[in-house]
Amino acid sequence: MRKLNLNYYYKNLIIVFIVTCLPMAIIAACNYFIAVKQIETEVKRNHQLQLQQIYNSMEKQLSHLELIGNQWGFNPIFNSDLLNGDLRQKPDTTRELLVSLRILKETNPLIDNAVLYLQKDQLLISDDEGINSITEEPTKQTFQQLLTMKSSLFWWDHPISALKYKNKVNVALVHKVQGLEGAPFGTIILYINKSQLDDWLFPLNPDGEGVAFILNKDGEWVTNGRRQSSEPIELDEAVRQEVLKQGRQEGDFIYNQNGVSYSVTIGLLSRNGWKYVVATPLSKLTAPVILVSKLGLAISLIGLLVAFVLSLLASRSIYRPVKHLVGMFMDSVGGGTAPVEKNDEFQFIEGKWRKMIHESRELHVNLEQSRQSLKEGLLLQLIQGHLYFFSEAELKEKMSLHGWNGDDKGFAIILVRMDGIADKKGKFHEGDEQLATFSAVNISQEILKSSCKDAEVINFYDLSFAVLLAYPSELPKEQVKSDLFRLSGELIDILTRFTQMRFTVGVGKLVYLAQDIHKSLEEAREALRFRDLDKNEQILDMDNILPLAANHVNYPFDIENAIIQSMKMGVQKEAVRQLEYFVEDLKQNQGKEMLFQQGMLQLLGSILHALLKSGVYSAALHRDGNLFEQLSAIKVPDEMLRWMRSRIIEPYVTELSNTREKIMKQIVNKVIDAIHEHYHTPISLESCADAHGITSYNLSKEFKQYTGTNFIDYLTNIRLEKAKELLRTTDMKMNDIAERVGYQPTYFIRIFKKVEGTTPGRYREMKVTHFPVDP
Repeated sequence: MRKLNLNYYYKNLIIVFIVTCLPMAIIAACNYFIAVKQIETEVKRNHQLQLQQIYNSMEKQLSHLELIGNQWGFNPIFNSDLLNGDLRQKPDTTRELLVSLRILKETNPLIDNAVLYLQKDQLLISDDEGINSITEEPTKQTFQQLLTMKSSLFWWDHPISALKYKNKVNVALVHKVQGLEGAPFGTIILYINKSQLDDWLFPLNPDGEGVAFILNKDGEWVTNGRRQSSEPIELDEAVRQEVLKQGRQEGDFIYNQNGVSYSVTIGLLSRNGWKYVVATPLSKLTAPVILVSKLGLAISLIGLLVAFVLSLLASRSIYRPVKHLVGMFMDSVGGGTAPVEKNDEFQFIEGKWRKMIHESRELHVNLEQSRQSLKEGLLLQLIQGHLYFFSEAELKEKMSLHGWNGDDKGFAIILVRMDGIADKKGKFHEGDEQLATFSAVNISQEILKSSCKDAEVINFYDLSFAVLLAYPSELPKEQVKSDLFRLSGELIDILTRFTQMRFTVGVGKLVYLAQDIHKSLEEAREALRFRDLDKNEQILDMDNILPLAANHVNYPFDIENAIIQSMKMGVQKEAVRQLEYFVEDLKQNQGKEMLFQQGMLQLLGSILHALLKSGVYSAALHRDGNLFEQLSAIKVPDEMLRWMRSRIIEPYVTELSNTREKIMKQIVNKVIDAIHEHYHTPISLESCADAHGITSYNLSKEFKQYTGTNFIDYLTNIRLEKAKELLRTTDMKMNDIAERVGYQPTYFIRIFKKVEGTTPGRYREMKVTHFPVDP
């Protein structure tokens, strides 16, 4: 016995224990991913709240500062009298001015220093350093620039102090001081207190692990929020560069540096365009959660390992019954020769079991199909008369083997034929013949089963099928006929409703011998030949069909000739139109299917005879077999019309067109050769057309189609090319050259000048300097 590998069992056992330890692993993973994400979200939310508070406070302070600047800008002390005389010679005014600047500085903690700039004497006045003159030219230009600003109150982000006092922040609020005529004569400069800005930022970075700073509109430092150093540290500068790189005005993002993740939040002050940035390290906040998550995962792995060892020890005793069962199964199906699929013992057992069930079902289905096929074959041969060599007793014995009791029975055939497979309103289309017949047969079998008839349906797979019925022999013939007609009407009604097709039923005669059943089928087929073409649903019985009157047959010979002539001329649309007239005329004059079919066969023979006489008879017409057999198999006039169009008219017209195109191309080539050979003679389009037996109009049209130019232009070009050659290479006279190329001298000069734009003599002068001298 082939040894089985237990991989499948152990793999599934491992899965069981993994599932056992999975909850703790899921909890650890959730702690890691969800908790860390939640902490990051909470940190961002706290940042947003703190920043919103700072924003509101800063906006309020800056608004208050601008209000102070506006109020003091209109203080009477700052009037145009300051321009009269030397301020340093006015101690009272100077003292009052310094006191006012001190009071102004103390009105708001954001003001670090209040300075008055006077343009007249280039003076800077402050409480800390008194009155100072500006001596350096660049500084003068900077202060002059303040007076040129459009707004009377604005923020200035560049160094502007010329005092010995060193401002810690290069940002100031500037207010122009207006004179009597409205022109500014100076500015009040309020320098911002850096320590106050640092107090705003300190709550956002109390432990110094992160960063909190303010940038001006140009991305330069306003303050880095660190009291101990005014120079930015490495992290400050890295975050500032990242903020500038992203180009954000507001928002959040994660920044990583040296393995530490920072949650960075950016805000914008609308008053002066300052951008404040706060970066808080997330890694230290999430470290405890990550540690707990890793411990949980480690414990889960250890538990899994212990469970695996224990399961390995217990699995062998648990698996012994399974192994024994597999061994017995392998021995029962061939011992060591039986393969084991993918080392999976359970799939092996299941597969073998399913295979046995499948084989059993398959044998049952095959047996049933064989029995049904034998039954269908027997009935098909029986109703077609192929079992004539069997005796009546033998036939009934064979019928009884297939569930038919033929003793003391009479037999009748109902032959059902379907039409209208190509109708657009129907459920089936061309190519669905077998499917349509199969559907009709199934429906008929259900009808017969529900009516408890002793009947069988035989499928011919060509839009027709037969119903073989058995009746007790003591039943009167009239009652049997009545039942056959009733059943035929029921079949037509139901089949028409379900398939949307037209049905015709032929009823065969009642016979009392199994050997004569084929005669009933022959009679039903003969009855179908008498179907009226104008009627859709018909039940035909030879006993009720009157013999055809010996009337004169009306055959549309004139339309037949029109069809043939249109085909010979290659006019496909006209040929199809005449064919439609022919079919309609034949339907009106020959109402029976048999006579209509004979008329269509006559038309086919006439067309093929005419094609043979025309010399364009193509073997392609017979590529699919005998045309007369194909046409005879079609019963519906519209389908005959489509068949004639697609199998006869269209191939012939296509072949005629191809042949005509080849002939015309050969004629044009011959005309071109004639032009090149006889260009010096009086050659014309009409003479060439007569020479080849076609009209000058057709030759002119085909000539231009193949050469791209008309006949006369082509001939003129050839003659003039020969004339130009003679002009260049000989000293012949003009008259001689004209006659040589087929022109009268006067016409030659005129046509030459018209085409070449110059006279022949002038052309010779331009192209030839001397003629070659004969040796």
